[in-house]
Amino acid sequence: MKKVLSRFLASLSLAALPAAACAADGSVDSTTLLRFSQDSRPGVSSRTLLPATSFLGLDADKLADGKLSAHFLGWGRADLADKSFNENQADGSLTYGYLQYRFGAANAQARAGRFFVHEGIINEQVDGVSARTDLPYGFGVSAFGGATVHNARIPGTGSDGKGDGIFGGRVNYRYGGMFEIGLAGVFETDAPTMADPNLAGRFGSHRVIGADLWYSPISKVAFMARTSVNTETGGVAEQGYLLTVKPLKDLTVTGEFNDYQDRDLFYSSALFAAMPSMLSGNNLNQESRTLGASASYQIDSKFELTGDYKHYTRDIGKADRFGGELRCTLPDAALRTGGSYHYLRSSADFAVVPTSDASGSFHELRAYAMRDTKSYFASLDVIDYLFKRDIDGKKSALELYGSLGYHLTPNLALSGDLSYGSNPQNTDELKGLIRLNYSMKLAGKGDTK
Repeated sequence: MKKVLSRFLASLSLAALPAAACAADGSVDSTTLLRFSQDSRPGVSSRTLLPATSFLGLDADKLADGKLSAHFLGWGRADLADKSFNENQADGSLTYGYLQYRFGAANAQARAGRFFVHEGIINEQVDGVSARTDLPYGFGVSAFGGATVHNARIPGTGSDGKGDGIFGGRVNYRYGGMFEIGLAGVFETDAPTMADPNLAGRFGSHRVIGADLWYSPISKVAFMARTSVNTETGGVAEQGYLLTVKPLKDLTVTGEFNDYQDRDLFYSSALFAAMPSMLSGNNLNQESRTLGASASYQIDSKFELTGDYKHYTRDIGKADRFGGELRCTLPDAALRTGGSYHYLRSSADFAVVPTSDASGSFHELRAYAMRDTKSYFASLDVIDYLFKRDIDGKKSALELYGSLGYHLTPNLALSGDLSYGSNPQNTDELKGLIRLNYSMKLAGKGDTK
């Protein structure tokens, strides 16, 4: 039933695409990537990777009575040499494809097809239907339901760990432009039974409830908060708080705090639960916290200076990351450039696989430049990592990224990327990419805007 529903919804979305040509407004975006690389590592057979991947996005607005629209985004991949990702020489997926109808009152809308739901603590991909509307006295409500979108199966399990059906929604109250609070929940049908006995008590169904808050007493201050509870484990999965203050016209300061309980947060992830004990701590009861602050100052119309600090705390260790960046943007954004420095200072036991003599501390230096004109565009990005202690005999790692492209027409661009890296795992790593991008907006009966 799940496969039949998914195929029906995908067909429904594809059937609506020809309407884009007759829409009052619409857009077409297509990107084709041809990537080439050589995978050569000690003890592993050498491979030549040459995957060709195409992305296609279509939007058609003002259909039918002008309130209906169609939206589509999908991708496909074909390996022209060795297999690059899985056992399939070719692969593809529908990211989203849905019809949307906007009603004339109460900010109401309805969707049908494959789409993403982002409402408060909810972040789901669904094959089904959804609706939302404002209610009197500042209230609002939204709801969705349908089939889950299954991902690639986890090796050795024959499943991705998801149930077949999912539904949920959110109720909110908003007071002017100053305050909004919401309550939301997600209920997924029973997760499949996994054969691995080690997953007992570590993996289960995806069922979460939570609340979110936005508060802005004045235009220069905004506070956001969220928290979610896993109803299967009975524990708080995560909570986060973000405060943004603009004390001066050109100065923005932020502070944040996040807390995660691994077992409650990843309880419905079969992949995480199946990790070896040395990676997941076996009982999945680790707690992770981040506390950070940043400041951004617009020096003038060209230069912006930022500084940031973040403290990470886990049951197995802690770390600090701090640094700054200077960005420069010339008039008309024809040239953007900048440089940054950050330092990550961590304890030895902060690593995923702790060792007595390891150190995850390193300096990060970066410089980049991007230029875009009517005829061509180019970019260069250099990142250097300097380790506090040698890793496999190496003191540093280097990454170089370069890109050069040409606007063949106002709607068609051809570009190429080349990257080089040197790190403890690979002495030399060279990758390349060719990209063809087509983007067009339509008005009226298919006329180009």
